[in-house]
Amino acid sequence: MEIRNTLLTAIALSLLPSAAVAEHSKEVQDMSDPLAVYTQVGGSYGTNGVNLKLGKTLDTGSATDMSMILFEVKSMFGEHTKDDGSSAMNPDMANDGISELRFRKFDVDMTNGRGISMDVIHNFDTNSGTASIGMIQALPKVGFWQAFPIIAAGVQYNDGSMRSTDGESTGLHSDFAFASFTLYNKFQLTDTVWANYNPVYTQAIFGDQLYTDNLRGSDGLTHEFVLSWQMTPKQNFRLWYNTTQNNFSDGDFRLEYNQQF
Repeated sequence: MEIRNTLLTAIALSLLPSAAVAEHSKEVQDMSDPLAVYTQVGGSYGTNGVNLKLGKTLDTGSATDMSMILFEVKSMFGEHTKDDGSSAMNPDMANDGISELRFRKFDVDMTNGRGISMDVIHNFDTNSGTASIGMIQALPKVGFWQAFPIIAAGVQYNDGSMRSTDGESTGLHSDFAFASFTLYNKFQLTDTVWANYNPVYTQAIFGDQLYTDNLRGSDGLTHEFVLSWQMTPKQNFRLWYNTTQNNFSDGDFRLEYNQQF
């Protein structure tokens, strides 16, 4: 169930002529900033298989509003990346096909350091997915640490095949509606190295009792750890570890490469 530029930049931009603003859009963006918007490609390899990512900036016609769309293809060749499955958190779902597609549209208001994200994730292994909308807010930096709280709400859906006696699709169903809170923490260790710790709590609000009973308390808490190295202003490597609260030592690793254009 599984975001970027600063207020000072926005103020400076508002004082520049339009030609200078157009030039700024071509500048290299800070890839460590979760509110940065830029055209990009990325790929990763790990216990979930191979993942590919493509992001494209959109022309908003505004010097202070930025927007992009992001496509991700996840968990290809997962059956061959771990002995007990494509994911330690989902070991029975291992296969060599595409397990998941993700589409996100992300908009940032540079005047207040706030971003809005529309996010759709579809899982082919379970014929289900989530659709949500969330908001991220940049908080003031304290030393080498900066926090970006994220609140989101959405629904999980499925095609009904999991409940039919013959395994055939019976039409679109909604399992439950949920709310989530993420505290995205960035720790700038050096000029080119930073770390993240991002706890995510998800609570089922209403819907199927199977999910509302099981997605409560510690069952709804997951953890994400990231260590990143900015190799060049437009290239970085990121090492990820994702795990659940109740199975902390058995999570998913992946090494990711990203290129900004």
